[in-house]
Amino acid sequence: MTMIRVTVRYLGTFSQLAGRREETVELEEGATVELLARRLVQAHGRELKRRLEDASTRPVLFVVRERAVEPSHLLADGDEVLLTYPAGGG
Repeated sequence: MTMIRVTVRYLGTFSQLAGRREETVELEEGATVELLARRLVQAHGRELKRRLEDASTRPVLFVVRERAVEPSHLLADGDEVLLTYPAGGG
């Protein structure tokens, strides 16, 4: 099976939860953002899981190639994925 590598960059609160600002994750070719999120939860624990699943209070953004993507988005080798909250405004 062919593997791909993506770089995950954690912004704000997510860097504290992951204990780092970025990391490289290896996934199977054809992996989605949803699969990546599950891997990150396995690696970084319950609090990250809670934040990712609690979209009712503050939605989480996964940004690939400078645009927000859905969980079903297919990742490609070399992608950079930003994990953040949307910027507030008003």
